[in-house]
Amino acid sequence: MSKRTEEIKETIMSANSVVKKDTEFAPTGSTLLDLIVGGGTGEGFSFGNVINIVGDTGSGKSLMVCEIVAACHYKFKDKFKWIYDDCESGFTFDTKSLYGFEIMPMNVEERVKSDTVEDAYVNVRKFAEGLKKDEFGIYVIDSLDGLTSKEANTIANTHYNKALKGKEDDTGSYRLGKAKYLSQEFFPQLADLLEKTNCLLIIVSQVRENLSPISFNKFVRSGGKAMDFYCHTVLWLASLKKIKRKDRVVGVVVKAKTTKSKTPRPFREGLFIIDFYYGIDDIATNIDYLYDFRTDAGELVKNASAIWQSGKELNLENLKQFLLDNDLVKRYETEVSSKLKKSEILDWINTDKDIKDKFNNTFGVEMSREELIHYIEENNLEDELRRRVKEKWENIEASVKTLRKMKYQEV
Repeated sequence: MSKRTEEIKETIMSANSVVKKDTEFAPTGSTLLDLIVGGGTGEGFSFGNVINIVGDTGSGKSLMVCEIVAACHYKFKDKFKWIYDDCESGFTFDTKSLYGFEIMPMNVEERVKSDTVEDAYVNVRKFAEGLKKDEFGIYVIDSLDGLTSKEANTIANTHYNKALKGKEDDTGSYRLGKAKYLSQEFFPQLADLLEKTNCLLIIVSQVRENLSPISFNKFVRSGGKAMDFYCHTVLWLASLKKIKRKDRVVGVVVKAKTTKSKTPRPFREGLFIIDFYYGIDDIATNIDYLYDFRTDAGELVKNASAIWQSGKELNLENLKQFLLDNDLVKRYETEVSSKLKKSEILDWINTDKDIKDKFNNTFGVEMSREELIHYIEENNLEDELRRRVKEKWENIEASVKTLRKMKYQEV
């Protein structure tokens, strides 16, 4: 890395100064996701905020939330508390086999299930105010679409009772009770409370078609402008490709994109992999990112079938350098050709065991993508892989930074 690149990188990382030194972050279980939502201020979601995770059915919203809870459970241990408010009664994950503990209490009576936005407000506030100063907490509302309002329930009961009596009902429809409560009480009150605690409120939302003729957005989610205003981060998820084994779907490739992020680096995006039997696959995601193995549509590229564990790209320039470093140029030109071609160099290397050993020491052993995943696990190289991913991410950030002198300076 050049000196200039290092200077740019240091400038970008100085964005950490916008976050209080004692700010803690909730990891997502994915290195790439941590970088996307951290926005240059940290890795993961910062506590004390409202987070909105949006996506269609099958995009991995609920499983991603489980991964966040699991990651925080092992990071903060007994200092971490959580409540998974399953408003839709749709929680079916076997988190015991995925993460080693139950995220949703087995005893139904111990579970929290809000029916209205008013119930959710009380439950979130009670949870946040109950946290001790040295504790960290996550309250999950899954999902906001599953909540009604007291006004809506009252009107629905009125409709029903009049219908039973054969009377006409002129009380109107469901009005705007839920949206009004969210904007005037729910978000303003809780946002202020969360900011003073180590509590993170994660709200899951379903996407729906936008029927507004004056909007440029194809999809929207519930919560309205209040959600847009009070959320620290809005993360949209979209399922790009199903992963199959023996014609059975075992996972998905998901695209994540922040449409709002109160950080120095908003609007970041990337792909990550969810395995239904494993959770978020951080190793596979990191390998795909490091080697550029996924297209924008989530498809694996052809050269993903053979890679070198060192991370050094097997191109002609690196092969030429290998020959130079090992004083093999003259020998190659004598035995093969004065013209250096990638395929011919590789064929020649495989004819000599000593040269092949030197090659393996430089580029590592050739293996498939799946073999590399297992190699990293078996040799406990996860931290090294994460380091390389972060380095690549920061190098890209450094390359896109606007290099201009400050507009305002002390004379």
